[in-house]
Amino acid sequence: MLFGSFVEIGTQAIRKEAFDINDNLMLLLFGDFLGIPNPISYYTLELLPYVAEELVPWERRMQNRKTIVAEKAGQYDFG
Repeated sequence: MLFGSFVEIGTQAIRKEAFDINDNLMLLLFGDFLGIPNPISYYTLELLPYVAEELVPWERRMQNRKTIVAEKAGQYDFG
């Protein structure tokens, strides 16, 4: 029983890290959908068919947050 709780904690940490990495990538590529200017958005639209099914849930997750850039910068201690 004790081993199961450690596995669950580890699994949750890995899952959160995977979501954070995915969110960072999607924010970098498709931040212009949320109003963050992206000068190379023309080229990132070529990747849209590969991530189309993940775009709607990602956009919903990002819209529920108040300050996306501040939250992501806080993870990496940018200031």
